[in-house]
Amino acid sequence: MCGRYYRRSDKQKIAEAFHLGKLPEGFVLPPADYNVAPTTSQPVIRAEHETGERELVTMRWGMVPHFAKSLADFNGFNTINAKAETLTTKPMWRDPFRRRRCLVPADGFYEWETLDAKRSSRMRSP
Repeated sequence: MCGRYYRRSDKQKIAEAFHLGKLPEGFVLPPADYNVAPTTSQPVIRAEHETGERELVTMRWGMVPHFAKSLADFNGFNTINAKAETLTTKPMWRDPFRRRRCLVPADGFYEWETLDAKRSSRMRSP
């Protein structure tokens, strides 16, 4: 995953792209955002608990591990990125990776590139 992404698609376009059934009654998609940051609420597609059908919901970006007593316990910790090499072995990521995945509709993403000490960093869109 990246540090920032953008989403400009509306809910109808998302529903069609991810083969969603009926959208939830009264579901309001946050407006298009060209600088989505961690901790903001954004739309995701997940499996509905009862039926397993795909559903569109809004969730906060960032994982709160099962062992945290509250969200405040993890302020300042980087829980938005996991390394592929340790995803299945590190306790913080292992169970969520197996059981609690979701799809994040994004139209693009950004990564910051550090150039050197004399030049500032710049945003790069791969």
